[in-house]
Amino acid sequence: MHWFDSQLQNLYKLAEAYDNCRVNDSVDDVRKIRTEFIDNVQSLVDSVIKLDDISGCVAAHDGFLLAKAGSVSDSDALGAMMQESMIIAQRNKKILDLGEIQQIVIVGEANKIAMISVGQLTLGILSSKQINLKELLKRKPK
Repeated sequence: MHWFDSQLQNLYKLAEAYDNCRVNDSVDDVRKIRTEFIDNVQSLVDSVIKLDDISGCVAAHDGFLLAKAGSVSDSDALGAMMQESMIIAQRNKKILDLGEIQQIVIVGEANKIAMISVGQLTLGILSSKQINLKELLKRKPK
């Protein structure tokens, strides 16, 4: 398993723990697990931006950015666009027989964004169009 996959696996576990604790655990336990999850999300966002050719990295929930690093020109618009993209994909996953939505990539003329679902969060990675994110994210940042 390469670096980014291992980071995502950790976030998936923390997201699941947070979802599970909200039902049965005390407020203090929920707060502790939520804080650990958000701290790990910010750490991942801060690490991803250290990779060459990544221009920005964000994490959003319900259209609001919770973590941000690098160059993101309009944070509010990006958060809203990520939310709408995930909503549209979720609505149409049955039509296309996709199963649960894990990732969406939007490629423009110059740049692209990869949106990765992590529990209730969406992680967004911005780069130039030519970058092979799969290969780049295998490497641990410096």
